[in-house]
Amino acid sequence: MLMTMQKNGMARTSIMAAAAFGLCLACGAASAQDLGNLGSNLSGKLGSLGGTGSMSSGSMGNVAGLLQYCVKNNYLGGDSGASGIAGKLLGKTDGGSNNSDYQSGLSGMLKGSNGHTTDLSSVGGGNSDLKSKITTKACDVVLKQGKSFLGH
Repeated sequence: MLMTMQKNGMARTSIMAAAAFGLCLACGAASAQDLGNLGSNLSGKLGSLGGTGSMSSGSMGNVAGLLQYCVKNNYLGGDSGASGIAGKLLGKTDGGSNNSDYQSGLSGMLKGSNGHTTDLSSVGGGNSDLKSKITTKACDVVLKQGKSFLGH
């Protein structure tokens, strides 16, 4: 309505810029809310692996597989010791590399003891930066859990 009243091109540009800025703020707020929800959801699932939440701990096999997934996809560096920890965990896992939880972890499936799963290969809703941040955080938590399983 203001645009039809203004004849000056500068005023139109300012109003359009203000409207675009307002839209960006609204989108940003929605994204932050979605990220918060996703973070809470992921934290609960990660907590179920570590036994730090109200749920019991998940399997060593899944943690071992997830650590391999994290190293392979460069979410954990080679100096993190993740491969060695994964190998030690795998040695303590029933069925070794044939263990179904291990196999799920290799493909990026985080399995909580409560039966819920999160596919780390598809988190972030198509936003590669968000996916990278979430998956890196998840891999860090899984690495800590792996160390805890081994008493480190």
